[in-house]
Amino acid sequence: MSRIHLRSIVAILAVGLLGWGCNKEAPAPPPPPAKKAPAPKATPVQPGEKAETESAPPKYVYSGVGRRDPFENPLKEIAVPQMKNEEALTPLQKVDLSQLRIVGIIIGRGDPAAMVVGPGGKSYILKKGVKVGKNDGVVVGIDAEKVTIREKYYDFSGEMRTSIQELELPKRGGAK
Repeated sequence: MSRIHLRSIVAILAVGLLGWGCNKEAPAPPPPPAKKAPAPKATPVQPGEKAETESAPPKYVYSGVGRRDPFENPLKEIAVPQMKNEEALTPLQKVDLSQLRIVGIIIGRGDPAAMVVGPGGKSYILKKGVKVGKNDGVVVGIDAEKVTIREKYYDFSGEMRTSIQELELPKRGGAK
């Protein structure tokens, strides 16, 4: 068969399949719109009588008077007071408590002391009363297993809060 005959046969089959696939029945017309019920006739109101009217509920209208803007940052309005530091900050006051690691605690003669390592690998000695941490922390206690630090900070409402943080001496590893 030649290419022309093959093309004409494919074209005839395509037209035949398209015609066979079409539905010969016309689609059903859409149903007629429902008729609206007639509105009740208004009766004249006599003087001294109240008019009874059936009205649609009023549309809700939002009034933003006296309310805050929901798209503004609520924390923007609160001015958090900054802690006053008259003296220069020590290296221990420039790091967060979570960055410090206790290496050892010395308890015996004199005041207890603890040795900590900062983020740069530098060692520092902590004693009672030493300022440490970014939140104006002060060492309030040292015992055989931990160092207790009292921090002051301002919460989201602007009030000063105090929290107690503990840096624990890591457990010894190895054979017992």
